[in-house]
Amino acid sequence: MKVDITDILWAITSMFIIGWSYSHGWLIYGIVLIYALMAVLFFLHIMRKRNTLSRGISAFATVKDYHIVDKGQHFYPIVTYTTEEGREVTSTYTVQDSKQRYEIGEEVMVCYDPDDPVFFYFPEREGDMTKEYTVFIVAGGIISVILLIVAQFI
Repeated sequence: MKVDITDILWAITSMFIIGWSYSHGWLIYGIVLIYALMAVLFFLHIMRKRNTLSRGISAFATVKDYHIVDKGQHFYPIVTYTTEEGREVTSTYTVQDSKQRYEIGEEVMVCYDPDDPVFFYFPEREGDMTKEYTVFIVAGGIISVILLIVAQFI
């Protein structure tokens, strides 16, 4: 796993918020604040990803193989397609699936990013790109509301 400066800054900010809120007896509020900051960052990431997806160029791709991990529990299709510029691209889908959705050798429609042709998605599955972020925002929001209600009775 790659750790970059953003991760380090986020860790320092989170530790500061937790330490400050704990020292003032507001730990629950500190946890909710961290969630709120993460929700904003995830929302911005979703908007940026949707912007990238909106620029996608359609192409027919051939499913060449699958990258299989976790003893056959997660499948990542490997496809080959040609860009508008004539560049032959072989790339692996970045989102896991629990089954082999496509047959090897099957032609499928993909959309690729003209600025980064190796990045592609399946048009009928574009929600895959932001699903985990959306789940975090919704589930974290529910937990945060529960925490805030509990904090009123403590």
